[in-house]
Amino acid sequence: MTLSHISALYFDGKREMAKKRMQRLKAEGVIRERPRQRISDPSVLHLAWKGYVSLRDDGHVDDDSRLSPKTFTRRMAVSDLTLAHEIAVGDVLTACTLALRGNDRFELLEFSVWPRRYTFSVDREYRRVPVQPDGYIRLLEKNAEDAPEYHFFLELDKGTETIERLAEKCVNYREYHRSGGYAEFCGGTRDDRKSRPFRVLVVCKSQQRRNNLAERLLQFHPPFSTMILITTLRECLREPLGEIWLTVAAFKEAIPTWPEFPYLAEGPKRHECAVVRERDPHPRMRLCSICE
Repeated sequence: MTLSHISALYFDGKREMAKKRMQRLKAEGVIRERPRQRISDPSVLHLAWKGYVSLRDDGHVDDDSRLSPKTFTRRMAVSDLTLAHEIAVGDVLTACTLALRGNDRFELLEFSVWPRRYTFSVDREYRRVPVQPDGYIRLLEKNAEDAPEYHFFLELDKGTETIERLAEKCVNYREYHRSGGYAEFCGGTRDDRKSRPFRVLVVCKSQQRRNNLAERLLQFHPPFSTMILITTLRECLREPLGEIWLTVAAFKEAIPTWPEFPYLAEGPKRHECAVVRERDPHPRMRLCSICE
């Protein structure tokens, strides 16, 4: 996490107070600061082995989070690309947590970014495909009858993988629900899948990439509808609970607003698609909130 994440989440935004506390923890060897490549890079802090052992011995580490010294060291030594991704996940976590504090409708029950706790596998075309979500979220609707919970998986897209690969991840989530795997994860049986719904929050780098993903998901058979919610990182950090999320169903409704757009065109028509998109890359679309 960065110092900005820590000050916002645990020190009410008081950066100097957070900075002094982190300096004491660093002096005790409980946490460490990652060396900065550039002076403009954020202060990135991570748990040291001494801090991990202290938490483990005090009973704050679950069985699924117990690591050997070798695994812990490898986990802390991440590449710059992975680090940028994890910082972006931390940005989303911070924005959602702050938006839900004092919210009259929802209570945040869980926002986990530890993949070991919710990694799953699905059967796809005679092979077993592992899936590691970037986050897992549970919300409680406070004033509603029976106090329903809303469950979400988070996928953060930094634009480093193809749309096809990102779309395949969405298909894996759908298969996870269809097969009853998520119902088992929640403590039920596979036959309980209809009573254990979840949605997937996909945060994309740009509006164009968001639209491209929605278009690709519409091509699957059967096409997606409202299970996948897509937005941009900028919008998610600004107002995560607002009407910023695009569903595939809403994208399909918006296609007629492109009067010259030959949807799913083949061959030479593809060039016409590109021309129209360049002229009007962000058509009017009906956006929704995450629990709508």
